[in-house]
Amino acid sequence: MSYKQLPLADHHDGSANESSRTQHVQDEETPLDRGVFGSANALHTAISIAAGTVMTLFGYEQGVFGGIIVGRDFLEYFDDPSPAMQGFVVSVYDLGCFFGALLTLVVGEKLGRKRMLIIFTIIMGAGIVLQTASHNMTEMVWGRLIAGIGNGGNTATAPVWHVETSHPSAKGKAVVKEMAVNVLGFVISNFVTLAFSGYTTELQWRFPLGVQLVFVAIILVMVPLLPESARWLLARKRDDEARYVLRLLNDHDIEEEFEQIRGSVKAEQAAQGSWSQLLKGGLATRRVVLGMVLQVAQQLSGINVLAYYLPVVLHKSVGLPQLTARIAASANAVSFFLTTLASIFFVDRVGRRPLLMAGAALMAFAFLGVAIGVGLGFALPESRGPGIAATVFIWLYFTSFSTGWISVPWSVYILQNSWSFDWLMNWAVVQTTPPGIHHLRWGLYLIYAVFNAAFVPLVYYIVVETHGLSLEDTDHWFEQNPGWFVHNAGSSGGANTAKRDGRPGRLLVADDHEAMMRAFEVAADDDDASLGSESPVTRRGSYPMIE
Repeated sequence: MSYKQLPLADHHDGSANESSRTQHVQDEETPLDRGVFGSANALHTAISIAAGTVMTLFGYEQGVFGGIIVGRDFLEYFDDPSPAMQGFVVSVYDLGCFFGALLTLVVGEKLGRKRMLIIFTIIMGAGIVLQTASHNMTEMVWGRLIAGIGNGGNTATAPVWHVETSHPSAKGKAVVKEMAVNVLGFVISNFVTLAFSGYTTELQWRFPLGVQLVFVAIILVMVPLLPESARWLLARKRDDEARYVLRLLNDHDIEEEFEQIRGSVKAEQAAQGSWSQLLKGGLATRRVVLGMVLQVAQQLSGINVLAYYLPVVLHKSVGLPQLTARIAASANAVSFFLTTLASIFFVDRVGRRPLLMAGAALMAFAFLGVAIGVGLGFALPESRGPGIAATVFIWLYFTSFSTGWISVPWSVYILQNSWSFDWLMNWAVVQTTPPGIHHLRWGLYLIYAVFNAAFVPLVYYIVVETHGLSLEDTDHWFEQNPGWFVHNAGSSGGANTAKRDGRPGRLLVADDHEAMMRAFEVAADDDDASLGSESPVTRRGSYPMIE
């Protein structure tokens, strides 16, 4: 019997332990149907590939337009758009992503992870088709916007689905792995645009856009064959299906894991918040604001000045010939991917605050070097030295960003609200870059050097250290440390934090935990609308920050 054939679980109260045990025995007797996947490990691998393809497509979209908008054929076909128009056609994609991310807040918990991925992938595919077939800039803009809506929904859903279906031991590094495959997409886009840069026909830009449909096809073929998140099923009181999914994903007894997830879901829903709580200035407000601050800082670090427009920067600012700029951008993309992969091995061994502060300092230094190199290049157009120096500093920036800033902002008390806000900041940066390159020249890079320098004290004074803390530990830390300034505060979860293998472990059960559980059981007798699935607080994340 497939998990998709199981009926909805009946509502039950907390006293139905004997019924639960009976159902558990019945579930164990139900034959597993993993379809084309022969084992639990194969199923996990397939989920990783499907979710990774979503993030790879995201990375490809980030890099592809910078590679085609520098091409002469593209510019001539669209009547030489102004720098402002170039910025708009690239950045409107991020506005679409913003709207797509907002849609997940409205309908995501109702539809589930799989259906969301399928729907938004179809939307993204439609946008890609429109871009590829565009005959004027209006069609291209609409294609970018529609593709962005699809990507915004996908990237808000795929990482959550991936982590919620992962083995507990694999959850901690999932965010970094998602970012690594995102950078892989960026690498692929650079090499595809480089490979087609020699064509003097529409193929130069239509193929790099259209080839994205390969990623769309992979997602649409794989996702329907894979299981839904057990955590989402439990949140909808579909316990039988959730237990069956866990059996599909494990070769050992799943009852302990089932009860842990069920307890975690109950705790989150019993402690549900409301939108009004976010406006009262308390703990919920602080968590949201801190999440948004890190998202703003990540975007104002200048990553998408270079990620979206690297061939343009190297050609128009640094002064490299177009082909040389494309080759240098591709080589840098490979280095960026490798350093991001390397960060997987130490991101959970070093504190978040040191990584962010050291990274910001190095990125400030790198952008200062880029500004100086670009400025000297304009003053000494016959000299190659400034251009070479600027290119080296760009490489230093990407390396510094990959060691912490690429992943840490996504693993530190981030809410889905912050994910939506990130797209707005992304749009602002991408929109203003072409005019900035054209009018400010070296001054554009100096601005980002100042921003990064400012992030060092920002992190030092207000960013909480979450290294070694689970989500519950982090909650407790905020409760024990209500002040905004944290530079003199400890990073431990306090007396109630257990030690596990020499580091902080999960928070021990508080005295009022049983009362909270009883409150949930009362709420569970109502219909699904009472479960708090639309609460912005419960959607802050449904898995431990680290394991």
